[in-house]
Amino acid sequence: KPLWKETQGFKNIVILTAEIDEQEMMKGIASVNSFDYTRVNRLSDLKKGVDQFVEKYYTTNNPSVKIDSFSTANEGIDSLPLEQNFRFSEPISGSGDYKYFSMNKFSGLEINPFVADTRFSDVFFGAFRKYTIIGNFTIPDDYSFDELPKNLRMILPDTSISFTRTSAVSENQLSVRINLEFKKPFYRVDEYPDFKEFYKKLFDILNEQFVFRKNI
Repeated sequence: KPLWKETQGFKNIVILTAEIDEQEMMKGIASVNSFDYTRVNRLSDLKKGVDQFVEKYYTTNNPSVKIDSFSTANEGIDSLPLEQNFRFSEPISGSGDYKYFSMNKFSGLEINPFVADTRFSDVFFGAFRKYTIIGNFTIPDDYSFDELPKNLRMILPDTSISFTRTSAVSENQLSVRINLEFKKPFYRVDEYPDFKEFYKKLFDILNEQFVFRKNI
């Protein structure tokens, strides 16, 4: 008998809009929409206090980020996602005329939990999971993006996990969209080697850097 509902799962959509200045500082706004079980879990944590909530979901795994103007919406409307909106700032890295950043922020996918070589119990997420990250980034006018990470699609051999990333540049603006979907919530111990390898590649891609440099 299934232990999960096929009509509900964990779903999060993260939308980032940010600008990067010549002082290597990224400043922007974020909107996070949490659906179904993700909404339920986050509502429970939100009731414990906003500061604890922000620390748990946003600053613990993004220690260099500063967050302000945090607000939520739809707490009392079960049919709508829990909406979380805030402003953020973060220093980015640079070397000479080159600067670089990752867009993997606020998704809950900042740290790979499956790094052990062996596992003695099944992986059970409790329900299907789906993540979407949409990022729009603007760099200074006298900079341009270097070669971008390639658009790609990656699928677990049994097709139960799929990942896509697409990106495009228009002048000094970068748009990126990431979709990650788990079509089953349960992975047996004997499936762990393929699962672990997929996760390693997934986090390598999620944390890949977007590079831009000063125009000559």
